[in-house]
Amino acid sequence: MPITEFASLSLIPPNTLTDPHVVDFFYKVSSWQSSSSGYSLTFFTNPAESAEIHLITGWDDVRAHEEWIASSRNQELLQIAEGFLNIIGMVHLDLDFNEFPVGAESLVCVKSTAATKGVSEEAKSKSMASIPEYGWTGHGKDVQEISAGVYYFAESDAHLEPEDGGKEDMHVRTRLKRVKFT
Repeated sequence: MPITEFASLSLIPPNTLTDPHVVDFFYKVSSWQSSSSGYSLTFFTNPAESAEIHLITGWDDVRAHEEWIASSRNQELLQIAEGFLNIIGMVHLDLDFNEFPVGAESLVCVKSTAATKGVSEEAKSKSMASIPEYGWTGHGKDVQEISAGVYYFAESDAHLEPEDGGKEDMHVRTRLKRVKFT
């Protein structure tokens, strides 16, 4: 099963998503990385934080992504981005990227920071309500266990209401809007 990379980036002011060098950079990232991984890249912004960019893509496994990270092409991209982009964080999720809705125009991501050790997959998936007619939902935890908790994704907020009202766990909700760099 392929894994899902979820990376959070931040533009350094005064750079914006429409600046030609930013558009060119993300176009290169999409082209070069997808040719290495074999998976399409999707980019989302956070409308509440216009400098945030989230990259979501697939990899066959963590090792394949680590090989890309060490590659000369990726190092070139990191050098280009150095003056205008910060990496906030990145996780490899046990979410099958083949099931990810690559055409989605918007998503909601909820990170539950509750401990997941000893919790069954069935219990984790039931920890958020799910209503099929509102679109795709998926969830995954960090396969490297660097980041605690579970990341939940859905095409609608209706899917991501904690059954406990958020009282038991800390939930961080981020709305994501698709952006295309062409």
